[in-house]
Amino acid sequence: MEVIDLSHTIHDEIQIYPGDPKPSISRGLTHETDYCHVDLIKLGSHTGTHIDAPYHFLKGGQRIDEIPVQRFIGNGILIDVSDKSQRDLIDEADLKFYASEIKKGDFVILKTGWDRYFGTRRYLQHPYLSADAAGLLLQLGVAIVGIDALNIDASYPTALDTNFSQGDGVSGYPAHNILLGNDILIVENLCNLDKIKAVKGFYSFLPLKLKDSDGSPVRAVFYSG
Repeated sequence: MEVIDLSHTIHDEIQIYPGDPKPSISRGLTHETDYCHVDLIKLGSHTGTHIDAPYHFLKGGQRIDEIPVQRFIGNGILIDVSDKSQRDLIDEADLKFYASEIKKGDFVILKTGWDRYFGTRRYLQHPYLSADAAGLLLQLGVAIVGIDALNIDASYPTALDTNFSQGDGVSGYPAHNILLGNDILIVENLCNLDKIKAVKGFYSFLPLKLKDSDGSPVRAVFYSG
């Protein structure tokens, strides 16, 4: 069996969405002064490679600990959109070629190749999913949509970017609202999708079981064989 790790390593200086809580991993107990080593970990729920529960955008949506564990493991279709440039839309035309391959309950994984910019300012300028494309995925009945970028929607240099116009066509995070609003989970900040050679495979995005949380870091994994 081939197993590929699709997760970024979490550390104090990992790139996060602007405005999110800064992570910290410090020593709680040490071999030098205590009977064992224990780390003290402080993380935002969307640190590194992570999954969004509906509660992330919907006040009445499911929390991460309320979602059955089997929802996080399943068959996936890898869609190559690595020809996209910064801030390009991933639209319906990019997905329709694969539509006949996608079955109800499948995961759809978008390979932009943008993980190569992780840790740099350019990572904020990634391709993102259009509202129409999100609507098509809803029609196809997918269970999870994943992407190797910071956000399934457009991102901005700061959380309060004054250049972000409410009339620019992407306000309100439409892909998040369409997907999470219809119980389709979202995985962001994937990496190493270029190592996957098959269109179809088996994916695992198991989160921490955090009570009443809107999401969780995951150890994202691809299996085949």
